[in-house]
Amino acid sequence: MGRDTSPYIVGDYWLDKRRDGKAPDIWQIASYAPKSRSVIYRSTKQRSLEDAKPIIHATVEKVRARKLQPLDEAKVIPQLILAYEEHGRHVDSAVTIAGSLRAFVGFLMQDEIGSNATVAELTQSVIARFIKWRMAPHSHSVPWFGKVYNHTSAGLRGESVQRNLVDIRAALNHAVAAGRIPYAPKIQSMPTSQRSMPRDLRFTVEQLGAIVGFTKDDIATHRWILLMIATACRPEAGLSMIPADQWQPPLLDIHPASWPRTKKHNPVVPVIKPFAMVLKAWVKSPHPPVRSRRTAWRTLRRALELPADSVPKTIRHTIATELRRRGVPAQEISGLLGHVAMNRTTEVYAKYDPNYLANAESTLTTIYTEVMAASEAWLADHLRTKVGNKPTIVIDKPKENVENTKA
Repeated sequence: MGRDTSPYIVGDYWLDKRRDGKAPDIWQIASYAPKSRSVIYRSTKQRSLEDAKPIIHATVEKVRARKLQPLDEAKVIPQLILAYEEHGRHVDSAVTIAGSLRAFVGFLMQDEIGSNATVAELTQSVIARFIKWRMAPHSHSVPWFGKVYNHTSAGLRGESVQRNLVDIRAALNHAVAAGRIPYAPKIQSMPTSQRSMPRDLRFTVEQLGAIVGFTKDDIATHRWILLMIATACRPEAGLSMIPADQWQPPLLDIHPASWPRTKKHNPVVPVIKPFAMVLKAWVKSPHPPVRSRRTAWRTLRRALELPADSVPKTIRHTIATELRRRGVPAQEISGLLGHVAMNRTTEVYAKYDPNYLANAESTLTTIYTEVMAASEAWLADHLRTKVGNKPTIVIDKPKENVENTKA
């Protein structure tokens, strides 16, 4: 059928069936290309006309969103989708960004301004309602890049909602930079009174050993965990580690080569000897990246019965606390963590000083050795297992029966 006989038309687009006979039961979004003087088809992947209608509307809105529009015409959801498609999905925190943007889409679908809300409608009162909604028990179901995501939450902490706001703000700023809207509305931050206090949770050496032992058969997650213990690096930087590019014995540049240099400083640190063996194997046999940090962490946290608010960064906090408790000077700890960046000239030469972070290196070696001993002890008594599609669990290994015999 042609445009004139199409059962549904939206602007320059219409729903049609392919004329070449391919996918005869699937509705296509058709449009005319003047240059080639031909009809272009995009599959809706839907057999039902009613199911295909929302998809053609979304496509048209996405096309419109690429052009400069005044704020009272530019719709929010297409701008969020484009920002993720063009930028968000290509960064290391893509999963987190997608979750933030889906949450805001889910909120708009339930809020009084609706899913067709324009950028001009994002007032402070709307953002305040989003904060309230996100911190209370809520659920949403959002179509996102061909898949429907269902999410239920008992309510988030202030810091998690703040991360949502940062991602939403960044998406709108992306639209400005791409020339799609003249300016972005102000997205206020979480009120100080609602921000979470810094986590003071720390792991014991035994808990760190259990984490290392639990991940032993998952090489990507295992090396990531060991890297954080050996260097106290940030989890995100650890996930992007490529030792072949970043390790020049005896020094390891924690800052990934592909990352821009920002205020968040990732230092060059000395590599402790026991971890150098891991790096050698890593260079020789690189592993695929961790598929989902969140999934990997949730699995081990549940199986090991770790505190519900423990996160990968708890390892970094634990190592820093242990270093201070064991007498490492605060200045060395700050240098190791990247909290204090040296001036450019000093940083170039300081890392080649034999005494560079010497106290931290020695104490890190001790901590790492203790954790590895705790890991061996855990492995001797526990077994990681999974039956069918059930969650991974940890079981106690049976003790050997020792019969006492008389001489």
